[in-house]
Amino acid sequence: MHTTRQVTVDLGISDEHVAVSDHVAYFWETEEQFADAVRFLEVGFRGADHGVVFGHPDANAKVLSILKSHGFDHEKLGTDGRLTVLGGKPSGDDMLTEVGGAFQHAIDGGAPLVRLLGNLGWGHRDWPTDLDILEFESKVTGACRSFPCVVVCMYDYTQLSGRIVVHGAYETHPLTVCGNVLRENPHHLAIDTFLAKVEKARAEKVA
Repeated sequence: MHTTRQVTVDLGISDEHVAVSDHVAYFWETEEQFADAVRFLEVGFRGADHGVVFGHPDANAKVLSILKSHGFDHEKLGTDGRLTVLGGKPSGDDMLTEVGGAFQHAIDGGAPLVRLLGNLGWGHRDWPTDLDILEFESKVTGACRSFPCVVVCMYDYTQLSGRIVVHGAYETHPLTVCGNVLRENPHHLAIDTFLAKVEKARAEKVA
């Protein structure tokens, strides 16, 4: 897949591999595709990786249920320090701080790699505004470079608006998985460029 970076991490999806610190948008529309994404965590649990389930309550519950149905005791994984479950926060920066803290705690505990599977709460109560989440998504790409990690963010394109899919998925993720095929994303924007767009949109909204 990559020609300029060392590809070492089994994505757990269709025999695809990524590099450490990659940030991937995963597009799904069927329950089977949702379950396929959870294999990203499962392949890590078969080794020594730490898993982070991050999202709104319904999605987190679904991920944990799939893990259980595939033979993974998520309660024991949590007790053993192998799994962290996180929800939303009032602001994107609060979420980034909590995610970073969870990553650091896992690495300090000896995990060789952290795998985060995310289902962001676009439009959900107790989650930040869409602009805040867009800013968060862009900053995650930079934050990934500080940790031995891989982050996969799930996008249900049957439910999310075109605006969220374009700006939230395509413009903030260097890689995409669509139809279980991994591709480099030509629509990804540099972090500074994207954040400038967010600030402009925020200023126009206030005005």
